[in-house]
Parts: sequence; C-alpha cells; structure tokens
Amino acid sequence: MLWVGGAQGAGKTTWSWQLSRAYDLPLHTIDLWTYDHQARLPAGDSLDDQLARGPEAAADAFESVSRLRLELVLDDIRARGLGTVPAIVEGPQLLPGFTGELPPGWGVWLVPDPGRTRLAREERLARADLAGPPVADRSRLHRLLERDAVIAGRVRLSAARSGRPVIEVPSLPDWPAIAAAAESAVTLALRSAPRLAPGTDLSRQRRHENRAADRQGRLWMADAGLTVAPSYPFGCECGTSGCRATWTATSHDYAAQTADERPLIAHYSPE
Repeated sequence: MLWVGGAQGAGKTTWSWQLSRAYDLPLHTIDLWTYDHQARLPAGDSLDDQLARGPEAAADAFESVSRLRLELVLDDIRARGLGTVPAIVEGPQLLPGFTGELPPGWGVWLVPDPGRTRLAREERLARADLAGPPVADRSRLHRLLERDAVIAGRVRLSAARSGRPVIEVPSLPDWPAIAAAAESAVTLALRSAPRLAPGTDLSRQRRHENRAADRQGRLWMADAGLTVAPSYPFGCECGTSGCRATWTATSHDYAAQTADERPLIAHYSPE
C-alpha cells in the first residue's frame, strides 16, 4: 500500500485521486467504506457521545476505532485481487503510528492548519443542509474542530517520531505546490510500483471504486434522511491509461447508467 493520511480539509482525497490516475494505480478511499465497516465492527459510542467527553477523549476514540478499521481495510484491499500492484490508500484513519513495516517513501501525511479545517467542515455542513433538513446544532462544529486540532497535533508528533513526511496545508493553500511536495515524498514508491494493465484490469478496478462510492452514497442518504440525492464525480471506467474523465451524478444515476454491466464512459475531465 501507499498511504496518504492526515486530517480534515488537507486535500488528501483530491490529490490521491489525481495520483491514482496519473500512475494507473488502484485507489482505496477509506471514508467510502464507513457504513460497511460500521456493520463489521463492535458497537460503540456515537460521535456525539465521544465529543461530549472532550477533545482529548474524542481523539482517543477516533484513534481506537481507526486501529480496528485498519484490519478491515487490509481485508478490503486483499479482496480486490490486485496481486503485486499497490493501492493508494487514503484517509484520516491512517495514523503514522500505525505504519509498522511500511517502507520509507511509501506514505505521506497532509495536515491542515485550523483555518483550513474549519473551512472544510463548514463547506461539508453547507452541502448537507442543501441535501436535507438543516443541521440545527452548530455547536457540534466547535467540538469537532477541537477534536480535529488534537488529532492534527498527534499526527505531527507521531510522524516526527517515526520519521514520516508531513506536508503542512495553510488556510490559503498553493495546491500545485502541495501536490508537488506530496508526490516528491512518495517518489520511491511511484518509481518502483507496478501498475494496473490498461484495458480490463484498469476498468475493473475503476468500477470497484465507483461501486464503493455508489453504496456509500445510498447508505448516507438513508442514514442522514436526505431528501436530495448527493452527486459524486464517478471516474471513467474505459480502462485507458491515464484517463482522468469523470461523470458527476447521483448514485441512482450511476446505477441506471451501468445496469447492463457495461463500463461507465465519461467524456470530460475534472479540470
């Protein structure tokens, strides 16, 4: 695996997606497996209960659940049948202290400052409000930001202790510069990693990623009581090397488009 960890709002998901397309590598975004993992983990306290105990205790709970989820992530990746091709695994759950025998050059952590994290959280709340009933308790945002700050501090400290690279993301990021720095940190992995073969193999893995997003979107809509289906940029499944095309649609639209098992073909890129 090639790990991309860090904290909320650092651009991990966008950069990991871009990297997976540039190098024809499978992408595994842990957040797209949240509901699946909940069903496979022991029942625990709700997020609100964790936040009520204070930011340090909430960060402890996040770390504990993240450690449990790591085993599920490993199982999920093995099930993809990738052989020797490494997956780009992305998510805040990948804490530097969990790296174990991950070789140097096979992981990077993007950590935002508090202003950047606040902006990302507020944008997420705004999207949720548009899709369903308004979120009445805005005090939760403050508690989340307090927890986020503790987690970010722990990532920095743990990375320093283990010699893992951290890319700091300011409130007003220079995204191309951050992307270049992050890619430089994993140059060893990118140079040596075998890639997905264009055609059937690449197409099959892109469909696997899209189906994870489709499933997560449906479950989120039901759990959150959303009245408007959220849209997601589903990646093209054409199997062409380096393809960055996407099709932004709802889970229902994606399911209808691929009902006959033909690959999704998108005709425009995210740029």
